[in-house]
Amino acid sequence: MSHEKRTSADFFKQVFGRTVNVKLHNRTEYIGVLAALDGNMNLVLEQCEEYLEQKLINKYGQILLRGNNVLYISAKFNQKQQQEEEI
Repeated sequence: MSHEKRTSADFFKQVFGRTVNVKLHNRTEYIGVLAALDGNMNLVLEQCEEYLEQKLINKYGQILLRGNNVLYISAKFNQKQQQEEEI
């Protein structure tokens, strides 16, 4: 495990093209593949699913989320992916 300091840019390089979980301030969650990101933290997710209180609400092919609505973005990595990123 590396102890060097990482930036948010490092995180987004690591998760670009991978599945992420995005939670909005209104408690809605979106799970999809991160396809695009801009300087205002606007996100485009593909193959996206919308959840509210852990219940599936809808599925979208592609969705745009405004950055000012985003509470957090998270991603799960398996151990193999983490090892590849450290190399």
